[in-house]
Amino acid sequence: MFVDRALPDDPAIQWSTSLISSLILKSIRNYGISVVLTFDGRGVSGHANHIAIYKTLRHLVSAGRLPEGCQIFSLHSVNLLRKYLSVLELPISWLLPSDFCCVIGQEEYKRAKKAMLCHRSQLLWFRRLYIFFSRYMFVNTFQAITMETKNVKIY
Repeated sequence: MFVDRALPDDPAIQWSTSLISSLILKSIRNYGISVVLTFDGRGVSGHANHIAIYKTLRHLVSAGRLPEGCQIFSLHSVNLLRKYLSVLELPISWLLPSDFCCVIGQEEYKRAKKAMLCHRSQLLWFRRLYIFFSRYMFVNTFQAITMETKNVKIY
């Protein structure tokens, strides 16, 4: 797991956009990454670190700094009711518009559950409920982050 002391998992600490940018671009180039899945502007639960990553990726896209062919998709944050519908959220997510829908299978669910259990220091009672009831453990929908073309006039 990658850890950088300048980027602590703490929503009270503002992360450096330039540091995040350089780390993301380095990873994309070093590993030949062509698709990046990230949080949206709401950060799923309003987590400042998640939002910082989204804003950085959105900036990299709008500035044209990503390697050719690299696509960025942001996760749809949903309201509290939909968040805890578990697998019942599947038909709703399937029917609503999105650029990419990911349904998590049984093996992927087990892997995600195991990953969540590795974060014992953050595994409060409500996160245990999250593992069993959160829609994000079963289905995720994403929207493409593309370069904006506002105020473009073609003659």
